Amino acid sequence: MIDTQTLIECTGATRADAERYTLHLADGMNRFRIHSPVAMAVFLGQLTVESDKLEKVEEGLNYTTPQRLRDIFPSLFVQGGYRAEDYVRNPRGLSMLRYKGFHGRGLIQLTWEDAYIAAGKALSRDFRGNPSLLLQPQDAAMSACWFFAEYRGCLPAAQRGDVHEVTRLVNGPKRLKLAERTAATDRALKVLSK
Repeated sequence: MIDTQTLIECTGATRADAERYTLHLADGMNRFRIHSPVAMAVFLGQLTVESDKLEKVEEGLNYTTPQRLRDIFPSLFVQGGYRAEDYVRNPRGLSMLRYKGFHGRGLIQLTWEDAYIAAGKALSRDFRGNPSLLLQPQDAAMSACWFFAEYRGCLPAAQRGDVHEVTRLVNGPKRLKLAERTAATDRALKVLSK
């Protein structure tokens, strides 16, 4: 079972952020069988990057320039014909346009309506009807554990320490921030192997 100090050492989180999530992560990791030091390290490595060291539980959609929107969402603002200028400093509008309101929330940025529905069924919560529940510590943590272990089926790869494959399952084929995820996993494994 993970405690606050171990969570701080594994993720680099502040004490306040670690305290906010420790109990809920411990419960979720137990419930979804994220037990071995290697699997825990891979999970916490992903969590560290997805939540920026347990600090953020919501995808940042407040872009300040049209060019940045075009760079990040070319399918919408280059090929798609939408005017990037209409979505500058408009996170709600961008969320509705890109994700139909179901943008990344929780410690592992649960995204898309089908994921919200599936998480809600698995955890007996109405995330589809009330997405902001995923911003609360218990739901942010529990949904991350469920997403990792069941929705994306990361445990077999995590047990092998395969950060490359787990990153694909969590983040997609581009494996964004793979080096950071690998470094965070290595850090957590050193802590958990003491």
